[in-house]
Amino acid sequence: MLIAEHKKQTNLAEYILYMWQIEDIIRSHNFDLDLINDSIISRFEVSKEVQYDIKLWYQNLIEQMMKEGKSEKGHLNALNLHLDELNNLHNSLLTTIQDTQYQEAYILAQDNIKNFINKSGGEANTEIEACLIALYGFLMLKLKSSEVSSATKDAMQTFSKLLAILIDRHNKLKKGELLFSTEKSN
Repeated sequence: MLIAEHKKQTNLAEYILYMWQIEDIIRSHNFDLDLINDSIISRFEVSKEVQYDIKLWYQNLIEQMMKEGKSEKGHLNALNLHLDELNNLHNSLLTTIQDTQYQEAYILAQDNIKNFINKSGGEANTEIEACLIALYGFLMLKLKSSEVSSATKDAMQTFSKLLAILIDRHNKLKKGELLFSTEKSN
């Protein structure tokens, strides 16, 4: 809850990745709030009131996942809306806004994105979702101390750079500071 709120305000891509991890944690604990409390919540060095708030947050997530039919797989509808928001900005930066820095980062990542979409068998619906799914998988491999090829590391680097610029533009958009190009090439 504490980490999620901070990430939601500062980096929407990191927030989505974090929440995917929370969904997986909930599933791995069989939606058992007591088990989550014992293995996760109780380890937070915060006041009892904050621990109670965290437990309530997990309870609400459990209820929402069950209500939305996400007990086996899938992501909360609210997370999918955030993903759509980032993807819409991605498309705007490439076309309407024509952000040259973003376009250059996209060109570097484009082949890796297409390769991942092909390998994922349709798991990703958009290019930004593909980047996030790939990065999530990469993070899981790192947590398991699995061997990762240099080609995969290089691809993840292009995804990270693209998402870093996207999040910068997203934060500027939220603040009303996103500048639009005065010259269009289309």
